[in-house]
Amino acid sequence: YFFELKILESLSPAEAAQGRGPQPRQVLRLGFSTASSPLLLTDSEESAYFEADGFFVTGKTRLKKSHPISRENVIGILLNLDASSPLANTMSMFRDGIRVSDPQPLPENLKGKALFPHVTFRHISLQLNMGPSPLKALPFQCRMLQSAAKADVEVSPDPSLAGKFEVLVPVGIPDEGTFDWLDGFLQKNPHYVELSDRKIQDWAARSGMPKPKVAGACNDKPSFTYNVPSMDDGSLQRVMKSITPMVPRNYLVMEVKSNLVKEERMETLKRFNTPNFKKVALVVMGEPDIQFKQKSYTALLVEKQARLDTEWKAKKAAAKRQKELQEMRRKADEQRKKKLEEAKKKEEGETKDEETEMKEEEVKKEEVKQEKDEDDGLGDEPPKAQLTDAEKKKVFRGAVNDLAPTTLSKFLHQFTLPEKAEGFDEVKFLWDAAPKCKEYLRKWVLEAKRTTLIEHLQPAPEFTSKFMAWQKQQLEWQQKHQWQHLESVELDTILQNFWKAKPKTDEAKALEVNASLDIFSVEDVNDIHEGEPLFAHFEAADWALLQLRYELYLLQDAFKKDVNDPDRSAIPEPHLSFYYQRYFKKQLSPGIFSLKNNTELLQMIKDVVILSGEPPVLTSQLGAESLESPDIFVTSTEGWLKHVVVRGRADVKRDDVILSFLS
Repeated sequence: YFFELKILESLSPAEAAQGRGPQPRQVLRLGFSTASSPLLLTDSEESAYFEADGFFVTGKTRLKKSHPISRENVIGILLNLDASSPLANTMSMFRDGIRVSDPQPLPENLKGKALFPHVTFRHISLQLNMGPSPLKALPFQCRMLQSAAKADVEVSPDPSLAGKFEVLVPVGIPDEGTFDWLDGFLQKNPHYVELSDRKIQDWAARSGMPKPKVAGACNDKPSFTYNVPSMDDGSLQRVMKSITPMVPRNYLVMEVKSNLVKEERMETLKRFNTPNFKKVALVVMGEPDIQFKQKSYTALLVEKQARLDTEWKAKKAAAKRQKELQEMRRKADEQRKKKLEEAKKKEEGETKDEETEMKEEEVKKEEVKQEKDEDDGLGDEPPKAQLTDAEKKKVFRGAVNDLAPTTLSKFLHQFTLPEKAEGFDEVKFLWDAAPKCKEYLRKWVLEAKRTTLIEHLQPAPEFTSKFMAWQKQQLEWQQKHQWQHLESVELDTILQNFWKAKPKTDEAKALEVNASLDIFSVEDVNDIHEGEPLFAHFEAADWALLQLRYELYLLQDAFKKDVNDPDRSAIPEPHLSFYYQRYFKKQLSPGIFSLKNNTELLQMIKDVVILSGEPPVLTSQLGAESLESPDIFVTSTEGWLKHVVVRGRADVKRDDVILSFLS
């Protein structure tokens, strides 16, 4: 049987290089394939075809078997399945009615199967001729496909007349075998069409567009940086969403994040709201079934064996280089010794026979020793890989995350299991039963909330207003402190002379009482005695501690309100620096206080905030009213420094006080 085509138009659009070598602008592949072959002719085992440049391709084999073809030619493909012919089970290519290739044998896996004419083309327009007569006559009689005998064809049912089709929506935990399960399902059920971004990238790769290599990409939403506007701006995805409901097929909609969010699941189902679609949710979470585990173990074993092979080859090559180096050194030593002996012979005359025999024996011993040292102990074959008990617990593989961290943190609180009320005709639980899956998802979400940064979190206006009010208040205190400091220089001199000349009065006694003042009973930090503020003797480090106390208290309070999630009401210790930078636009630096880490820093202000719980989270030691009356932070700072005890004493160092609070 025979079919023809002719190139009517050839286009040469400008294309970005995309980090690859020169690629053909036009692509033309024509041949035959089975019903299960991919839509595009590539290196599938289910097809055999000729390329326009004369190559014949079957599976991974690509051999030059024909002359190239051009736009003016009429190209024909002949398939000979006549068992009585000496050229049975072969394919040939014709150009303008003349054979330009020897008959090429079909692969064994294609023999006896129904074969479909298959054409893949890019940047060209074609005229296809299936009969009844050829555009260019052949030198022998041959039927064209349009005139095929009923006995030679297999009639496939029209899928659009098959009745109902299924739209499957898999729902699984990110990074827990979602795409591995999908690959296994499609392998067993090839009649389902996957709808996903990764499938679009697969189609693009088969069309000659390499997958972009971008750091931070994920499986669910891979990077589309092809430098092709319709690819990069999401137009292709929008077109696909519009077209697929109008083309009756069995679809599998694969989007990890969208399939976990109720509102987005419902939007997906609205696209397939016609009666010929049965909408089914497949919940794939919990304890995997034995088939999935075995497949995962096999893949892990293959990966481990590949690593062992690579390591063994590297060690083998290193041992070989070492031997070669030792051999070079040995030969160099022999040459050096030989030259020394020759020079010695010239001086002393002929060497005695006995000495010669002894040296020959030493050389033989050295050669035997060298032969024994040849074994590198690595063997002739790499070691066989075996999975340990710890590795067998790692059922889920994946070097690339299913979701980007920003996506996970933003939608984590919306993850739910599907229900029939959303519009599904059926909800199937493939691994664990519904109650177990519900509890499994709840625990997973709770743990993820504790360990995932909320990267989209932004300070609320309430936080901004409170922090600005604090900055204004602190500036007023610092101005009063500067004024008090300037006056105290002259006042100290006057008081010293005054106490020398006069006996103690009631006012003097009041100052002595002031030294033993309970600072936590002070009602006004701006005036503890005759206009002197509590912070009168603050130094630069004291103001920094005051600022730190208020900032961390305000941070934990604002975080709780902005997140508004009872499962995530406090900041985990590992995330403290991130949220501090997000809210205050600066780094949290323990080194300013000569401390090593945030834990020591928090220990120094444990009267305001502490780390508590398991895992440790930032917790307040003060009441909610503290933000309304910031005087408490001045009192806490002054109390921490033990004002009346430490200040003015040369034998007490600030570092010693810090260490006492860390102990």
